[in-house]
Amino acid sequence: MPAKTQIVDGSGNTSSTAKVTTIGQLVTSPYDYNDASHQELGVADVAYNFYEPRHGMQFVVSGLVYSADQQVSNTTGATVVIYESDSDDSTTVDKVLHQDDLVKNDRVALIGINLLVNAGKFVNAKTDDDDIHMTILGYYIPELE
Repeated sequence: MPAKTQIVDGSGNTSSTAKVTTIGQLVTSPYDYNDASHQELGVADVAYNFYEPRHGMQFVVSGLVYSADQQVSNTTGATVVIYESDSDDSTTVDKVLHQDDLVKNDRVALIGINLLVNAGKFVNAKTDDDDIHMTILGYYIPELE
């Protein structure tokens, strides 16, 4: 019978334990549970803030779910940009995290991604068309050096 194996962080904290299954699979988990922030990008060329920086922390985007509703053209796509910025209301893109074009009733679901946001940056989104419905999932981790 195979031995049960665990990899621990040394502090005795069982929430950070990785395990090896009886068939040799390494089972780990994310650092923390996801937080979800939903907004309707209802006005073109406006910054919508989803997450703000926290002192000593960095944000990790783990999922993006968004859709274009009936107001978006079915021939000319709405460009959607999810980006890092220096303020919650800035449309200035410091770094693009994800960009896509959607036409009427398009849907995007990117789950299980692992995008690290730079320390001190806001996670914002904007579109050049209105009525994009967006949820960004993620969690904060201690700032990486």
